[in-house]
Amino acid sequence: MEYILGFLLAFLFSILLTGIARKIGIKYNVMSRPRERDVHVKPVPRIGGPAIFLAFVLALAFFLAKVFDFQSSVILDWHLWGIIIGGLFVVSLNLIDDVKGLSPAKKMLIQVLAAIIVIASGVGIDFLSNPFGGEFNLNSVYVPIFSFNGIVYHFSLWSDLLTLVWLVGMMNVMNFVDGVDGLASGLSLIASIILFVLAISLAVSQPSTALITIIFAGAAGGFLVWNFPPAKIFMGDSGSMFLGFMLGVLPLISGGKLATAFLVLGFPIVDGLVVAIGRITRGKNPFNTPDKTHLHHRFLNAGFSTRQAILSMYFIAATFGWVALRSTTEEKFIAAFALILLVIVTLYLLARFRPKKNA
Repeated sequence: MEYILGFLLAFLFSILLTGIARKIGIKYNVMSRPRERDVHVKPVPRIGGPAIFLAFVLALAFFLAKVFDFQSSVILDWHLWGIIIGGLFVVSLNLIDDVKGLSPAKKMLIQVLAAIIVIASGVGIDFLSNPFGGEFNLNSVYVPIFSFNGIVYHFSLWSDLLTLVWLVGMMNVMNFVDGVDGLASGLSLIASIILFVLAISLAVSQPSTALITIIFAGAAGGFLVWNFPPAKIFMGDSGSMFLGFMLGVLPLISGGKLATAFLVLGFPIVDGLVVAIGRITRGKNPFNTPDKTHLHHRFLNAGFSTRQAILSMYFIAATFGWVALRSTTEEKFIAAFALILLVIVTLYLLARFRPKKNA
């Protein structure tokens, strides 16, 4: 019951707050005006990110304040503090970028600092599953940083570095995805529901994590009501970075299920890697070079409508998410290779329908 209530609270808060954000964007002319690579043809408000974050925090606050006395209500621990503070950091500073603009270096610094906040709260990738049995321990090398009250604080070399790369990577992946109406919010909704099912499963059994995840799903879903094509508001970098931040953190606090997260978001992850590599080979910045080389652009260039393109990617994400929930570790690795192959083949086939000048 509390999971349904958590989802509905965040969903309704998100709808309401997104509507308010839209009015503010129109009133103060904080609009995304059409560019050559954009899908929209009219100016659209672009400050939806704070609405998603506030909906998530407000719904979470009901349980933290024990407004609802449920046995498995969320626990306010250091991990949750890391999520809230890190999320606030991501949203507030990227909102400045949505309104005034920030340099790529400053935006990257924001991502790194947000990841460090989460890592400092104790969230990390402690091990990687070996598909052939066992696991790789990533906490084998510790580097002392400082001591306080007789306690020495350490930097876990491999664990913290990989966590940093994962979180920064996920923020950029969702920022890449947010190039067509409804895609980033829809994929976030699907991914968070898959991670919620994982968290309540007998194998993981983390009710607090499940509640946080389903509340996040509600916040993403409420924004999707406004963002589904034709979008009436965009989330901006403040929203896409927050979605990526959350989708990077949630698998880590639900048992380090990176393979599950990869299968759900494999299409945008692999697409982001392909696009980044392509930009690097052309001597361009892999993070902020404007072009139409992303998968969603290829769908549109191949003749798909915006709705057909995003629904196709929804279906793929949901399908591989279902596979992840029903698979063993070895089967997930096999599915991951199949997903990578599918992305490459899809990119190739769609490119054949694409004008050469855009290739």
